[in-house]
Amino acid sequence: MAIITAQEIVARVNKLLNDNGYVRWPKEELLNYLNDAQKAIVLRRPDAHTVDIDDFECVQGTKQRLPADALRLIDITRNSSGRAIKGPFDRTVLDDNYPDWYADAPQAYAEHYIYDQRNPKTFYLHPAVAANTEITLVYSKSPDVISVNQLDSGEVIGLDDIYLNAIIEWVMYRAYMKDAEYAANSNKSLMHLNAFKSQMGEKTQADGSMAGQEIKE
Repeated sequence: MAIITAQEIVARVNKLLNDNGYVRWPKEELLNYLNDAQKAIVLRRPDAHTVDIDDFECVQGTKQRLPADALRLIDITRNSSGRAIKGPFDRTVLDDNYPDWYADAPQAYAEHYIYDQRNPKTFYLHPAVAANTEITLVYSKSPDVISVNQLDSGEVIGLDDIYLNAIIEWVMYRAYMKDAEYAANSNKSLMHLNAFKSQMGEKTQADGSMAGQEIKE
């Protein structure tokens, strides 16, 4: 849960840029970079900003669409009855062994879900479900854009505070890109971009390491 405000981040970046009075980089500009930073993080780590829906209503059949604000599916856990839904299931297994599964008669609950990252807004349920069947799903979405008014009123960032350093590095990267025609600033911009990538890579590696420990235990 985030407790750091957008105003705090903008002020820290302003201090790092040594731009007293926000002359070269106005607050509004730094805020735009901050909003872009959150999107850049979620693009690389979809699990950084998720929504959990317990009563997602399905349409009849196997093919389902994620909500309009969804970026990609994270998980589908259960039917509203509490019965677990397993997945992601390998679609080729069903296609090879039961090619007519798409045309199954609708059932009261799903047993598996199928998801292809190449088609991120769509998923399939097996067996087919009746209209209005409710399931619990988790999906990734882009954080809401923070406005100037929200900045002044102390709005917190949309991501967990663990991403603070990555956000700052991205904002610094974009700020120095403004004067990228100068070699010194171009190099600074690249340095902060690499630092951002490093922050994101370390977070992914740490999560992977923890997941491995949990499996061993």
